Amino acid sequence: MIFEKFPELKTLDNEGRLILARELCDQAIAEVASHESLSGEAITIIEERVAAFLRDPNSGISWEELKKQRPDEG
Repeated sequence: MIFEKFPELKTLDNEGRLILARELCDQAIAEVASHESLSGEAITIIEERVAAFLRDPNSGISWEELKKQRPDEG
């Protein structure tokens, strides 16, 4: 998990974590958007999912949990 690799992140309060999440998402979206193989529709879906997560960060699950649910796809 990220917190184990970067223990200083544990010192962030909720607002700091949300700011970090937003910055990371913005950077990821910009990187993804630079790939010509993604359609505008795919980028819109990604942006909507990021916005939903930022509205309710507890609504999601970790990558590790997703892999446990779908071990044949991970």
